[in-house]
Amino acid sequence: MLEDLKRALGFNNNEFDSIITNYIEAAKLDLEMTGISKSKIVETDKLIYSAIMTFVKSKFDIENSEMFTDSYLLQKDCLRHYSSYRE
Repeated sequence: MLEDLKRALGFNNNEFDSIITNYIEAAKLDLEMTGISKSKIVETDKLIYSAIMTFVKSKFDIENSEMFTDSYLLQKDCLRHYSSYRE
């Protein structure tokens, strides 16, 4: 996921790896605090993967931050209401 995010953000070095990794973990914790089961918060799940990618993009893409934030919040809300993702 880190390498995918670096490509999506246009980074071709390791300068921001720790920041990106921290945002990935923050997104996972945010999803868990919403009531999504910790066991479902895995990067191999396409919906979780998409939500995490959107969360991280909202932190780096200043011009589109609001759009990515709104998108993340919608994705998180949909996941929260989907019964197979809840605890």
